[in-house]
Amino acid sequence: MRTVTYERSGRTNTGAQALRLEGMRHLKVLEQGDIVSERALTAAELQRLGPLLERANEDTVPVVMVPLAGGPEGLAVTLAFEDEESPRVRVAAERLPAQGAGPLYDALLSELDALLTAELHARAPRHAHAVLPHQLREEEQ
Repeated sequence: MRTVTYERSGRTNTGAQALRLEGMRHLKVLEQGDIVSERALTAAELQRLGPLLERANEDTVPVVMVPLAGGPEGLAVTLAFEDEESPRVRVAAERLPAQGAGPLYDALLSELDALLTAELHARAPRHAHAVLPHQLREEEQ
């Protein structure tokens, strides 16, 4: 299995958070492109993600939904396979998990988002959710 990256970010790409699965064995969590944690996947995670990633791996049609114009609260969600020229899925979302990419990808995005949130929560409970630029400004006041 190839390396797969799931990323969620705000419109200005600040607060970008990503989950990278390497060969269905190793998991890395990234914030702003920097690795903040890494570990082996558990048997339960492999059981949940394995079939979804296998079916996605067989699908060759990219699902790209052009983000609609909106406020600063919008999110961009991307799913990419390492050896493909462009991301497999790119969708705009008002809330997580992202929906609208079809049943297979919606289920996969939901699983990956839950895993990323759990990993971030274990690391720093206060920042487990996607933090958008306008939220950072509000927290500083």
